[in-house]
Amino acid sequence: MDFGSVFNRFSRLADLPSDEAAKWTYLVHDCIFEVSEMIVIPDADERDCRRITAVTAALAFYRYRKILFARGELSGFKAGDLTVEIDKSSVDEAYGLYCDELRKAGDILKTDDFVFGRTEELCTEI
Repeated sequence: MDFGSVFNRFSRLADLPSDEAAKWTYLVHDCIFEVSEMIVIPDADERDCRRITAVTAALAFYRYRKILFARGELSGFKAGDLTVEIDKSSVDEAYGLYCDELRKAGDILKTDDFVFGRTEELCTEI
């Protein structure tokens, strides 16, 4: 997996300038390692690589948001009379983005997620 591609995509998702994004290279490396362990196909083609890059960058973005929220740095800001409150929903939205990208690459990645479902009614009238 190409670090530069993942890092650039993460930087765009997080809307970070280069100098600020550089502080998060460790996070991108961690996510690359994690997603690399999930790959189930030995030789990915270019289309697969793009999907893997998207998943990895989305995971890094989600983790970035979680870290900022945990630090209290994602609580909001004030500019003049305007106050913008940012709550946990921004973390949830980042997680949703990660899940969307993960679903798109589900055929080439294995996850430990467990999905509950059923194929018929559990209760029937007698």
